[in-house]
Amino acid sequence: MGVVMNVPRHGWRWLLTAFVIIAQLLPATASHATAPAVPRSDRVGIDFVSAAGSPPLISAQRYSEAVDAGAGWDRWVIYWNSVETAPGQFNWSGVDPVITADVAQGLSIDAVLLGTPSFYATTSTASLAGQSVEAPYGGIRALASSATTVPQGLYQPTFQDGTDDWLPGKPINPQNHWAMFVNQAVSRYHNQVHDWEIWNEPDFTQFWTGSLNDYVRLLKVAYLAAHAADYSARIMVGGMMYWQWTNAYGDHAWLRQFVAALETDPKAPANGYYFDVIPWHWYSRSSDAYWRTLSAERILTDAGISGKEMWINETNAPACNEPVTNYVNCNDYPGGTNPNGNWALGYATLTEQASFIIQALAYGFAAGATRVFQFQLQDDGNGSAFGMFRNDGTERPIYLAYRLAVQHIEGFATVRRYAANGAEWITFGIPGPNPHRTTVLWNTTGAPVNASVPAAGAAPLSVTLTQQDGTQQGLAASSVYTISLAPATDNRNFDSPWNPNDYIIGGPTVFLVENLPPDTTAPTSRASVAPGATSQSSFQVTWSGSDPGGWGIYGYTVQYRDLTTGSYWANWITDTASTSGTFVPTPGHTYAFRSLAQDWAGNREVKCAGDSDVTVGAAAMSTSPSGAIQGQYRLYFPLVGNQKPAGC
Repeated sequence: MGVVMNVPRHGWRWLLTAFVIIAQLLPATASHATAPAVPRSDRVGIDFVSAAGSPPLISAQRYSEAVDAGAGWDRWVIYWNSVETAPGQFNWSGVDPVITADVAQGLSIDAVLLGTPSFYATTSTASLAGQSVEAPYGGIRALASSATTVPQGLYQPTFQDGTDDWLPGKPINPQNHWAMFVNQAVSRYHNQVHDWEIWNEPDFTQFWTGSLNDYVRLLKVAYLAAHAADYSARIMVGGMMYWQWTNAYGDHAWLRQFVAALETDPKAPANGYYFDVIPWHWYSRSSDAYWRTLSAERILTDAGISGKEMWINETNAPACNEPVTNYVNCNDYPGGTNPNGNWALGYATLTEQASFIIQALAYGFAAGATRVFQFQLQDDGNGSAFGMFRNDGTERPIYLAYRLAVQHIEGFATVRRYAANGAEWITFGIPGPNPHRTTVLWNTTGAPVNASVPAAGAAPLSVTLTQQDGTQQGLAASSVYTISLAPATDNRNFDSPWNPNDYIIGGPTVFLVENLPPDTTAPTSRASVAPGATSQSSFQVTWSGSDPGGWGIYGYTVQYRDLTTGSYWANWITDTASTSGTFVPTPGHTYAFRSLAQDWAGNREVKCAGDSDVTVGAAAMSTSPSGAIQGQYRLYFPLVGNQKPAGC
């Protein structure tokens, strides 16, 4: 398949499966042994630290590298077409030891369920069953064409009673082969695996040749069958490739149609829309981890689907010029030119690749992603250099960059993105035993720039600036830190005609770390409406606060209550650094407002009463700073749950 050159998608991803790995134990040559210890993070992972297969891929060296980098998660595939060797006959011998080893290493598992057995392939493609595409390591392979098809029996009822109505422990319908496999897997591993990813890249025909509606059915059956075995199982949509549908139909086209299809199922809301997590695969630009994750969140919000997590469970930039055949000496540096004379589109130097992973981690968390995974630990069977390590065991700079990012941002309670004059910076507030604020900075332009970063409210104990290669220097405390940022260099972009000023990866990344005294005191704030406001259609609400603990105000959540209807407190504006907003009321109603501040250390303000009330009438609006309304009894509810705050 070809690539539409003006759209950021790489040829190597169209030609190679993301799940091709060669088993090779690494010699103990890693250079990170003397680096500072990195805390284990539940927020980050690495793809294919291990892998199921025959034999399974289990390596003490690989586990050591992942754990030393701070990774808390491993992601790999349980291939249905390898496990179910004949109808109704399951062989888990290639899976059991990997699950056991991962858990022993303290790694959580994102288990991908993938691959239709040839004997369940749909009729139209069953003849392709013999076209197995094996990688050098036979346990992890590209899918045969039959394995991408809709499994037979998928539209049979999930349960033996002829329904799709879930109950714990309900028997599965043996005619629904996919339901049986999912139920078997979850039943077997529910004590060790809690997160189940349903297929891989269902929006990409290399992995799924059924329709979108077929995938919705696949997901629904998996959700029901998994929860019959383990009510606490978390179900993930297959991590999305994004570009194939976007190239043809527009931004987030697959996700929009996926949501629309779910909305036609009257039972979907009661079943959580059949998923808990939507993961993404971002390779093209480091900023995709921010902007496209945010836009995906908005699509769910607009549809009224709440409480779902966004993960990024594949991301990287390839430091390799083209697929190779020996899987050992993959070229680390870009080669080839486009008609405009620049290097091959989408590829990165080793320094740029290291910059990419730090930026993708920071961008992803700033956009609200729950977890971010790097693809992948070692090159293995991929023709492009995605690995933190080459197949000969030598380490790439991306490994140290990943470790530094985890070291400096793990445990964050707050995060916010800023941009000015070509510089990007994302600040993390990290409380705990070693409290600090880390600001991750880079340049998005081709010329040097300076970034001016306001200091935390508290006087720092020390301030350090760390480069992505680990070089560190101390800085003097200041109210504003001016940081010089080297230019971006990766303009091997996807524009047509080529735009030399469009950089797909920012320049070398730095960490500004303010080591701070502990802050355990919640901030205070107040919202108000100006007396004498006369507009019936809208009016301004303002708020401000202070932080006695010293780190400074991170942001505000502003709430209102319609006292005329007796409603509870509702969020109006959440997690904002702004200090004012325009409220559109219902004429004749009385409203109460309050602001709840949060500081950079994550301490949240709690209050029982409102800050200001306003009655919207035909004449001027009247305010009541006390929050008391004539003869009305007011009930106050906290932001989350039904328990009143302590002391209320």
